[in-house]
Amino acid sequence: MQTKLIISKEKQTPFYPSNPTFRSKSLWIFGILCIFLSLPLPAAPVDDFLNPEKKRKSGNQSSPKKEVETKTTEPPSSSDSSRKSTDVVSKKNTKEKTTLAGTDPESSQYEEKGSKKQSKKSKSQNDPTSENDGSQNELKTFEKNKGNSKKKKYEDALPTVKDNTPGSPSYTEGIESVSGGGVPVLCYHHLAAEGGPMGGYNLHPNLLEEQFKFLKAAGYKTVRLDQFYAYINGKQPSDFPEKPILLTFDDGSKTHLEVLVPLLKKYGFTASIFIYPTIISSGKKYYLTWDQLRSALDSGVLDLGSHTLYHPKLPTMSRTLIRKQLLESKQILEAKTGRKIVDLAYPFGLFDPRVIEEAKAIGYRMAFTVNPGKNVPGVPIYNIHRSLVPWGQSQSAFNSILTMAPPPKISISIQDGAWVTSGQEFKIHLEGVQPESVSIKIKSKNVISESRFPDYTITIPDFARKSTFLPLMVQAKTKEGKQIQYQYLFINQKEFKKHPDGSF
Repeated sequence: MQTKLIISKEKQTPFYPSNPTFRSKSLWIFGILCIFLSLPLPAAPVDDFLNPEKKRKSGNQSSPKKEVETKTTEPPSSSDSSRKSTDVVSKKNTKEKTTLAGTDPESSQYEEKGSKKQSKKSKSQNDPTSENDGSQNELKTFEKNKGNSKKKKYEDALPTVKDNTPGSPSYTEGIESVSGGGVPVLCYHHLAAEGGPMGGYNLHPNLLEEQFKFLKAAGYKTVRLDQFYAYINGKQPSDFPEKPILLTFDDGSKTHLEVLVPLLKKYGFTASIFIYPTIISSGKKYYLTWDQLRSALDSGVLDLGSHTLYHPKLPTMSRTLIRKQLLESKQILEAKTGRKIVDLAYPFGLFDPRVIEEAKAIGYRMAFTVNPGKNVPGVPIYNIHRSLVPWGQSQSAFNSILTMAPPPKISISIQDGAWVTSGQEFKIHLEGVQPESVSIKIKSKNVISESRFPDYTITIPDFARKSTFLPLMVQAKTKEGKQIQYQYLFINQKEFKKHPDGSF
């Protein structure tokens, strides 16, 4: 491109002296500037779905707005657990950790954001039996507060993965995987090749296939929700496999139809998906539509369960709102799909006694947490254990979920999901393990105040940093030397000015 410099022949102003030398230099500088300004400027990086804000490395990357939804994951291989509570799932942890499945602020923001916009619609458009129970003002207040706090980072970050973790590591065939007993339940989310809307809790499709190959070679067979329910109630079906596993996928990603269904058919597996209706009704391009959901279910390889109405942190809500979340989700899913909904997965894996009571009253037969641990007959049916599967999970971490043993006998003197205060004491009874191997911690803090095997006195510590959800991890070795990992969840009363249903 040529730049022409037109010089006026009119009488020159003092700004442009008539001195020839000055004029020549000025013209030269002005010409260079014109040429520079005509060059194209570099474009800023494009914000897209595969490069969510918190997942990008600093330097040459921008921070896009996250979509609306997210949740959690973790390998069960570390003693430090956090919860699927709610913190941005970035790729900056130095370890894969076993954590209280939760979600993260972004994770939760990802899931809650879109659903927040849809919650009002869902009551009028999606819920065929919407009830006016006088809770509308409370619901509006909850939504408003949630919106005001969406930029807040939640304290209980989920386990993440290292920056250099390959998205699709190769699993070596022939590695022996000896079942530790019980039934492992795996919790997956999105299946995108890079990043995805959930950062570390997204999974590369190639890695999912590597895991399916590994399970197939090791002799595992998937079970359906009906089979699993019969098993934990002590009525093991005649067709129950010797090495069973239950695969679950949360949220309703479009990849569940495009990626998951073909892989399940290829390997002869089945899985269960837990859906919250507002994301299906949202029109978000990365999530299933109702027609696509029905198509996925018609494949014959998927069971369906509820994931509440719009994926909130249930313990922070009043009982009235908890009931609406559980009831309306069930009603909408049944009306839209024509299938009976009797199973529930808690958003972020969060629950308390009120949530369990409402789930039971509404007609759910069992509910899934994201507390790591194996499931055996007699496990509380509203506290089913699940292990989260993160981005780039190593073969050893994946295998540890399968080889982990359930506690021979364990009981706790307070309710799982109870509200607790610092200094509060309770008992854990643990049999069939090596006493010297026992470790009981909350967020890396040892909480055993007295040990008289097989009984342990547990004292809730005080936390300097905000700690709303307290995962209590029990680790030990059986007398045969097998590793045990079993997790409970508590709600820290200190972080609330008042109980969601009134004063403490």
